[in-house]
Amino acid sequence: MTTTVKEAYPLAWPDGWFRTRPQDQKPMGTWKKTANQYREALMTELERMGAPSFVISSNVPLTARGSMTPNVEPRDTGVAVYFSRAAKDDFAWQDALGITTPYPTEEEIASAYRRLAAKYHPDSGGDVTMFQAVTKHRDNALRWLRQKSGQEFGFVIACDQFREVRLNMAAIVMTIKAIRQIERCGTSSLLERAFKGFSAIPERATSTADMVGAR
Repeated sequence: MTTTVKEAYPLAWPDGWFRTRPQDQKPMGTWKKTANQYREALMTELERMGAPSFVISSNVPLTARGSMTPNVEPRDTGVAVYFSRAAKDDFAWQDALGITTPYPTEEEIASAYRRLAAKYHPDSGGDVTMFQAVTKHRDNALRWLRQKSGQEFGFVIACDQFREVRLNMAAIVMTIKAIRQIERCGTSSLLERAFKGFSAIPERATSTADMVGAR
């Protein structure tokens, strides 16, 4: 599986996530690795989890070689990781929307939806159930398209509880390890509950284009 990795600088903190006040941030003397080592560990854990694409965002810029600039500790030490989950593709939207193009554009999807929405919209005397079904197929088609191009991420984990970027990076690494442990235990209901806690991302924060400096 090919994983798409991108960076977002400066920090793109997810809307609705609590921010830790500077006076409440904690040190962690037992976590000794560097920011780049924790970043490598984070990418490894995301790949092991099967994330097809992800964005790592912080206020530490990358060097020309793609590593975090050493000896940079910004005032805002938060770290956010946006990622997608590997899922079985559902192509029911193709027949439902009447789309025959293998890789349609967003405009082709929107055009097909407008045609059917006009037919089934309740305000025009259409069937409410059909209208809702068509809308769901439109959403599934757009989600598939954006995920395939690495532009949309359904989940985010963010942390700013610690005084250093590397420590917040380490905390996210441990969180993902815990998620993977739940998955290994086979407790699928708990796993889905965990992911629901990470899926409340505002629409404007789910695409790479909305993250300033994403590359």
